[in-house]
Amino acid sequence: MKKSIISGAAGILLALCLSLFSHDQGLRNFGFSLGMYDHEKEAKAIEETLKLFNRNFASFFNTGGSLAGLNEFPAANMIKRRIFQEINDWKKNNQIIVYDRDVFELESVDLLSPVSAVAVAREVWFLTIQDRDTRKSLMSGVKANPIRVRYVMRKENNNWRVFEYEVFGVDDDIPELQKVGV
Repeated sequence: MKKSIISGAAGILLALCLSLFSHDQGLRNFGFSLGMYDHEKEAKAIEETLKLFNRNFASFFNTGGSLAGLNEFPAANMIKRRIFQEINDWKKNNQIIVYDRDVFELESVDLLSPVSAVAVAREVWFLTIQDRDTRKSLMSGVKANPIRVRYVMRKENNNWRVFEYEVFGVDDDIPELQKVGV
């Protein structure tokens, strides 16, 4: 009886060790599951990533599609493609849309795993449409657009990146996330 208990415990211990050390991030994932993970540090890193994302987002539109900073832009390739498709649509009309972010407040950060997170932010952007050649405004006045944005993020090579984002009205309820493709 005593041998079977020792054998069972040894088997469980061996299985645990194999599961922790057979995956390159096994210990990190185990620590996350036990709550031994620096959530504040990751939330701060996510906030800084989103500020950089928004700064680059505005720069791409404001310059009419300059590629400067594209390699540092913390976004998945499909996000980059979607942004530049929109910029090219404005180019076809000889126009650019100019974004100026006024407010960025991180409302929540949910770490789903050590490498995936969902963040919601309240933002206010001022928008204007300009002639591409003269940069003359084609709008009367500048319009403030308060919004809420849900960002789906993934950590790659120790850096957070935006894999998807959804824009909602400032008073809209944000629906439950159905599918997190990260």
